[in-house]
Amino acid sequence: MSEKKEDTLGGTSRHASSSDVNSAVTPSHEKSSVDNAHHNDIDEFVKNEKLIDNEPVVNSIAEDIAPVPIYKLFRFSTKVDIVLSLAGTFFSCASGVITPLMIIVFSNLMGVILKYYQLVADNDMDSANHYLGHESRHYCLLFFILGIVMWVVSFGVNACWAISAENQGLRIRKLYYKSIMRQDIGWFDTVKTGELTTRITNDVNMVQDGLSEKFGFVFMNVVAFVVSFIIAFAKGWKLTFICLCVIPFIAIAGSYLGIAVSKLTTNSQDKTAASGAIADEVLSGIRTIMAFNGQAREISRYKQMVEESYVFGRRSGFILGGCIGVIQCFIFVMYCAGFNFGSWRLREGEYSVAQVLNVILVLLVGGFMLSGAAPNVSAITSAQGSAAKVFEIIDRVSPIDPLDTETGKKVEKIHGDIVFRNIHFTYPSRPDVPILKGFNLEIR
Repeated sequence: MSEKKEDTLGGTSRHASSSDVNSAVTPSHEKSSVDNAHHNDIDEFVKNEKLIDNEPVVNSIAEDIAPVPIYKLFRFSTKVDIVLSLAGTFFSCASGVITPLMIIVFSNLMGVILKYYQLVADNDMDSANHYLGHESRHYCLLFFILGIVMWVVSFGVNACWAISAENQGLRIRKLYYKSIMRQDIGWFDTVKTGELTTRITNDVNMVQDGLSEKFGFVFMNVVAFVVSFIIAFAKGWKLTFICLCVIPFIAIAGSYLGIAVSKLTTNSQDKTAASGAIADEVLSGIRTIMAFNGQAREISRYKQMVEESYVFGRRSGFILGGCIGVIQCFIFVMYCAGFNFGSWRLREGEYSVAQVLNVILVLLVGGFMLSGAAPNVSAITSAQGSAAKVFEIIDRVSPIDPLDTETGKKVEKIHGDIVFRNIHFTYPSRPDVPILKGFNLEIR
């Protein structure tokens, strides 16, 4: 009886260079007198079996991975998480609607006060006091109702998105760690363990942050902006069209912000992971470093990676600040054009004071809500960049899976000999440095 037994040499036989890799097993009850026949069986086995040959070494963590699409951030969500996300989206949209409505109530209340002073100027104090008391109680009650509703929906936004993000973050960490445990030893020769530990903390935390209430805040800000313009069109479409002229510039700045920050975050996290790997490697072998006086070299290695991460982070900060500044600038340009046109139409008698206040204030709040979405969009784009590397490791299929007990050859009970002939072996990360050259071994 003969059976092929692959010796992985630390799990990296797929990357080994071998002229012959063979193992043979002989039952223990055979006598030494049949050794010649036994070796003939081995030779026949080598001829008939297809042996593992050289395979190209592929670094499992690609150097440049595109950020994942937004919808793929939710690939590990369950039905409960989806329901929570949908509920959070609903609460976010409701919260975005309430803010412009509050501005309508406020501007109408300002119109009531202006009319009160007009009645006072006409010496009609009784009518003025009655009008102010009745209308102010009405609008104050609306403020109270909107406040209660805002409290409920704000709780829903933060609770639903935060719980959903915690669930997905926990699931991603478990899958990430399990995937690492499934990998063959040759893969660890191309990836530093410090990089893996850095990613399971920093990168997964950034993914979870992007899946949390930041998503809800983006929905809230965008809905508030859209509803603000709808209300503004209803109250004064001419004035709203004047204000709309700056929207393309705001959209361009926001789009560039999302694309640039996502790429820079990916590069920055790569360098951060590399610096973490260096620190883990050095601290775990600090006695060796001290013995060979290698402190200066290790400081230089760590400093290089940290400074490269700093460069990407600084560039991201400049882009974030510049884009937000551009957005704020065009928002104030919109206010300038709106107030100028509104005051002109007010003098012409086309608009009332309440109408101008409604349009200008609702656009004011809508503009600030849109600019407030920029930091949250930055958090989501950062999550897209960080998720690319984390998901790539989770999706990697190991050629030798130690947790897979269902596939492969199974032998109930074997006692025999193992023979290695002319083994040539190199590590995947150092293919030019031979470890075994014509290694032969026979174990009986």
